[in-house]
Amino acid sequence: MLIKGRPVGIWILAVWTGAHAIPGVLIASEISGMKSLLVGLVVAMELAVAGGLTVRWRIAWYLLIAQVVLTFFVLAAGVWAMVFVAAAWGLHATDTPAVLLIAGYLLFVCWAFMYLFHPEVEEYFAELADDLTD
Repeated sequence: MLIKGRPVGIWILAVWTGAHAIPGVLIASEISGMKSLLVGLVVAMELAVAGGLTVRWRIAWYLLIAQVVLTFFVLAAGVWAMVFVAAAWGLHATDTPAVLLIAGYLLFVCWAFMYLFHPEVEEYFAELADDLTD
């Protein structure tokens, strides 16, 4: 399915990537100096990747793949830590929503990883490279 000539999954991932800039803006407004500059650069990169996905920048595709892989490993470590703590404390019902929320987000990240390597998505980013070389 396409929206404005682009696959829906690309739009979903562009919004997801752009949404990562929101906490960065909030953090950058509270700190100053070099930390604020670094957070500002991360926010700019997130917005550039989100915009790059919609205009078929191949580098944005590679950066998003790296971000998804990093997010997967961080979330996987978080899920295992929460499951370990929950099991050590007896798996109380209050631990279930947190574990399920992170596990659901982890499933979304897994979908994003598989989607980014789908042949149609690779073809979507290759079209612009073909147009530039002609």
